[in-house]
Amino acid sequence: MSVSIAIYGYDTDIGKIVIEVLDKSDIDIQNIYPLSPLNGEFDAINVKGKNYMIESVSDFDFSKVNIAFFLTTPDESFRLVPKAKESGCIIIDNSKLYVDDKNVPLVMPSINPYEIDKAIQTHLITPVSALTTQIILSLAPLHDEYGIDSVNMTAMLSVSEHGRLGTETLLNETVSLLNGRDIDESDFPSQVAFNVHCSIGSLDDNGYTTLENSIKNQLERVMGKFEKGMSLTCVQVPVFYGHTISFDVSLEENTSLDEIKELFNSNNEIKYIEDDVITPYSHGVNETCVVVSRLRQNSKKNFSFISIMDNSRRGEAITCVDIAKILSEKI
Repeated sequence: MSVSIAIYGYDTDIGKIVIEVLDKSDIDIQNIYPLSPLNGEFDAINVKGKNYMIESVSDFDFSKVNIAFFLTTPDESFRLVPKAKESGCIIIDNSKLYVDDKNVPLVMPSINPYEIDKAIQTHLITPVSALTTQIILSLAPLHDEYGIDSVNMTAMLSVSEHGRLGTETLLNETVSLLNGRDIDESDFPSQVAFNVHCSIGSLDDNGYTTLENSIKNQLERVMGKFEKGMSLTCVQVPVFYGHTISFDVSLEENTSLDEIKELFNSNNEIKYIEDDVITPYSHGVNETCVVVSRLRQNSKKNFSFISIMDNSRRGEAITCVDIAKILSEKI
């Protein structure tokens, strides 16, 4: 079906990538409405060789579209999603406002596309977080083939996890420090440049952060619980783009290192690299697969490895567009 699409947040870092992915997609697009929080915008975006004029989100009639991307902040989603829902369009909300709301369908298109049927009824859907996407893509082949008994993960998150706020803060602090100037106060609890934050978000009574609890909850909703549980530690590193995760996985069945390598190599969502030094910059940015390396066998059932992913492109933009594609085929 030919669909009309609204994009609120077209000019954000994620929005620019979403437009780029839409331009290359095979979605049959009738019209696109790029939406701005400002009035009087006289610019346009180009998708598939056609220009689409920017409009004010406050004045926009959402009944003109089938699908609306909300690539914005939680407060803007809180303000505008109810209005958009009432118009009858289906909202793909990437603000993370609803990511922990069990009444809102949480979707990883390659794992639980059936949840999109619920979104057609509720007119609201939230993609899994970028970090959740990376964990699922890294673990799903192992879980499907051998079953996962337990998994321990340490995730090293780039500052783009916080959107433009994170990347601009890292840039500005780096420039200031290299020029011998004091850094300005920011929304972060400590200096971002040349620094590692050992927790992201507030801590609960068990020592887990809000982010870690959210990711664990998302994983359980999409993949189910592992028999002996999971552990996740998130730290923030001074990298612009690309998340890195260290995995220690215990399987339910015995297998060999070669069989795991073959499994990774045969998966279209994974690029397995054996003899190279991988980094977020050299192997993550602009990559559409999860890059897996440093695979080690600790016992017949226990394996360790590293994965890297472009959190902005693969983790958010591609997931959002994949959801829109499925919706366009169903509505």
